[in-house]
Amino acid sequence: MTLHRILKGKLVLAALLGLTTFDGQVLAQSAAASMLEKGAFIQGGLEAIQAVTPKGELPGQKIPYYLRSGEGERYLVGGMVVNFIARGSDTGDLYEWTVITGGKGAALPSHSHSTTHEAILVLDGEVELWLAGKHHRMIKGDFASIPPATAHAFRMLSHHTQLMSISNGNRLGAMYRTLGKSYTGYVQPSDHVPALPQADLKKAEQVADVQFDDKPLAGQTPQRVTNAVLPKSVMPYVLAVGEGDRYTIGDQLFGILSDNATTNGKLLIVSTEGPAGPMIGKHYHLKHTETFFCIDGQMSMWANQSLLDVNPGDFVSVPAGTIHAFQLKSPYTRFMGMLTPGVFEDFFRSAQPYTQHVYPQVPTGGPNFEKMAELDVVLLERPGPPPAQAPKKD
Repeated sequence: MTLHRILKGKLVLAALLGLTTFDGQVLAQSAAASMLEKGAFIQGGLEAIQAVTPKGELPGQKIPYYLRSGEGERYLVGGMVVNFIARGSDTGDLYEWTVITGGKGAALPSHSHSTTHEAILVLDGEVELWLAGKHHRMIKGDFASIPPATAHAFRMLSHHTQLMSISNGNRLGAMYRTLGKSYTGYVQPSDHVPALPQADLKKAEQVADVQFDDKPLAGQTPQRVTNAVLPKSVMPYVLAVGEGDRYTIGDQLFGILSDNATTNGKLLIVSTEGPAGPMIGKHYHLKHTETFFCIDGQMSMWANQSLLDVNPGDFVSVPAGTIHAFQLKSPYTRFMGMLTPGVFEDFFRSAQPYTQHVYPQVPTGGPNFEKMAELDVVLLERPGPPPAQAPKKD
């Protein structure tokens, strides 16, 4: 199939993703078409992908899988353990996902990426973030969106600090492999934070989408993240824990942390929280991958014919074609989801807007089925009505 035919067939979807163009419009459209093609690629076809039994290991191909907390492919990088829970080879080159654990003073020097969009969420401890000339202090739950060509760096401020890094494509992971060494441990070996050799930084620039700029990690006292507003275009930004665009379905609260407008359709990142409740209806997607990373509480998940218990730190990847459903099982459960390409954004946007920061105690309405008929979802079970309000006691 020629590039012209791909672009012609994908132009409308690219517009839905809110992709911006410039003088090299064909190149921008080509990149959009490539991402959409990767999203819709189903390993072996629909019947084959739905016959896969997910295993608890990195698969090396775009099929469903899960990982228990701490498992993956680990590297020791300076004073940090960088754990790959999704590599390009596991995602059809759609995205990479790492969980980075380190101690006080562990840092990654100032750098930028030419084409990669990265997002960071703090999982534990405190992090000092330099982002586009601003100096932030981040705590658990704070979020940062880092577009291409944006200078940034971070330093860990707690003796046990952990963050996740999600990036589109497959060009960032080689940086950590080059800067580090394969590692079997789960935490850094000591409080000592060795410097990253300049020679290794130069090597990383040759094999990964990274450019180090030698800017010192200095400046005024970092400011606590307080921003609550999601921007309307691609720009560097941070969000305080619990902020973002919020919507509800039933008794579940969805928080959009990044969307098509802020990432050029690359990373739709949504937090979900709620109480224990029933399993949602089984379904699958044909054009995008969906992921689940449990942060608090406990979940159950169907991935094809496997029923998985999902606990904090566990990760589940369900690429296009995979039958899946989830259930929240604790009084309070929260998980982070990333969907790419971001063609499913209108599912959340068509829900009930919400101004509060805790899941609704009285369930709101169910999904917008009229809108869902237009979206990338094949329903195998229609969800039931939202949970009823508990009767009042006399």
